[in-house]
Amino acid sequence: MYAFEKAYLRPVHKKIETLSKSSITRTVRKDNTIWYEGNRYTVPLGTYNGTDKQVAVRVTRENKLLIYDDETGELLAEHALCLHKKGELIRNNNHGRDRAKGIKEYIDHVAGQFTNVEQAHFYLEEIRKRKPRYIRDQLQAIMKGVTESNTESSDQALAYCMKHSLYRATDFVNALRYFMDKQAQQQTGPEPVPSSLRLLTRVDTAKLKAKPQIRDFETYQRILGG
Repeated sequence: MYAFEKAYLRPVHKKIETLSKSSITRTVRKDNTIWYEGNRYTVPLGTYNGTDKQVAVRVTRENKLLIYDDETGELLAEHALCLHKKGELIRNNNHGRDRAKGIKEYIDHVAGQFTNVEQAHFYLEEIRKRKPRYIRDQLQAIMKGVTESNTESSDQALAYCMKHSLYRATDFVNALRYFMDKQAQQQTGPEPVPSSLRLLTRVDTAKLKAKPQIRDFETYQRILGG
């Protein structure tokens, strides 16, 4: 198979760089900046979490400084590399906004749609930990599903997903549809089974009035006695 496919392969003229091989790490400071070659570069507000938060740093061929979340690989910041000065603060104005604040309010809003708000909070926060880059899309999909259903089905879907550790919006929506369909079937009842019997189009009323002949019990005794 390899010999067959080899004829269709093309040589790679550019060096392929991976994040793990070409990046180094830096510690996020309390002011949400990192040091790199004598200058400070900002990261979004809320990146510093009170611990020795590590981020991956990589410099591109265009002298761009890329800063990634070391755990998830999410691109946190991109700066033009400061090459000719030291002690400078390289800032991105958008980094002054707290990214986590908007997400927190969104989670609060979605969790409020369930009967057990505390349980819903735990579930949504777990999704946030596992899919931080796509948390807005995840919350949007869950919110859409809840809005189009009822509270009972939403609560059942939440309990099912937590029991089976299904922490994705697609899993929740699928469970929600299942419980909605099940609830609809219970309300309408089972569908009538078509009968194979055919009703008579015409009924002879004389036959309905006819009575079978009734014999005396002594007649049966004579027959049995021979």
